[in-house]
Amino acid sequence: MNRLLLLAILTLAACVDPHPPLSPDFGNAVNANIAAQVINPNPLVAGPADTDGQRVSDAMSRYRAGKVTRPQPPLEAGKITSVPILPER
Repeated sequence: MNRLLLLAILTLAACVDPHPPLSPDFGNAVNANIAAQVINPNPLVAGPADTDGQRVSDAMSRYRAGKVTRPQPPLEAGKITSVPILPER
């Protein structure tokens, strides 16, 4: 009889779930990290574009013709520094 009682207790003990239930906010850290790293595919546009089609077209024409205007060298301590000019192609 004792062995039968011991067997019944061990059988019932084996049915108990050893893992406690997960908290309701389980996985929120993973979801927050994914949301922080994914770029919005449809962002809201704050205003009009910074350029127009004519300006881009003129820039592309100058680029194709090899007549790109060189940027001005930066100012350093009030002096304009010289930039080496690359030979034209």
